[in-house]
Amino acid sequence: MEYTYWAYGLKVGSQLPFPELLPLQNDNPCDLTVAWGAIPVIEKTPKGFHSETYDITPTSYRISIKEVASYAVLGGKSIVIEPDENADQNSIRLFCLSNAFAAALHQRKTIPIHCAALVDNSELVLMLGDSGAGKSTTMASLVQKGLKPFSDDVCVPFQDPETGRISLFSSYPMMKFWKETLALLGMENAVDRKIRPDMEKYGIYFHQSFLTEALNPKLIILLEKSDEISSPILAPISGIELFTQLESNAYRGEYLGFSDLKKEHFMLFTQLANQSACFVLKRPSVGNFVEEVAQKIINLLN
Repeated sequence: MEYTYWAYGLKVGSQLPFPELLPLQNDNPCDLTVAWGAIPVIEKTPKGFHSETYDITPTSYRISIKEVASYAVLGGKSIVIEPDENADQNSIRLFCLSNAFAAALHQRKTIPIHCAALVDNSELVLMLGDSGAGKSTTMASLVQKGLKPFSDDVCVPFQDPETGRISLFSSYPMMKFWKETLALLGMENAVDRKIRPDMEKYGIYFHQSFLTEALNPKLIILLEKSDEISSPILAPISGIELFTQLESNAYRGEYLGFSDLKKEHFMLFTQLANQSACFVLKRPSVGNFVEEVAQKIINLLN
């Protein structure tokens, strides 16, 4: 493999360059390889899911993205990419880093968590929420206030076999923000590149401060929007309501049923809930409340 990187807690060997990832130099064998090639035929199984776009079985995965590429993930150890002849490299890498890497983690019996994460005193603040809830905007505001970015939208759990406690690895050192967020916070000059040619979303690298060790989560914020409030509201959350909210944030959770990870799924989110302070932070659906939301999280940390 021509390039070697650290990503999602794994050593990755790749035939294609990934500027988003952290270059790695050590003599250990690679956990995962990424290579160009023809997509192998994935045998249809009664327990799998098969369509024109997807094949998903416990050990094999295929996704075909129109005008970008097809990806096959095999045994959690290899990703094969067959690109469309007109595809741009940024788009090819973007779908590999999201869909394909998530499938590889599931095949390795690991459940990635869909969250933004920041570092405060060597521990993690996790922000979870549906698309549009404000994770990226809140993250950008907190970075401006001095917190260090840890992961843009995915963390990978590691459970200590002796204590049972969960720590989390980051994914890779790039934050992704919509054009509106950059304009709102005056961050346009920090941009490193556009994510895709047809998308007004931009990447900001943080290779220099990126952490490859797993850190403990100490605070979980569940971000929500509401039509029924006029200013942000913060409240603790626990019990079954908390567990239900947490488990809905398994990254690419649609793969779970094919990976036989239901027990691990339950154990992971139960432990996360037990070892972290957890709050719901609601903001009004309409209006700019970035500063107030970020300040409520800062106040919690203080």
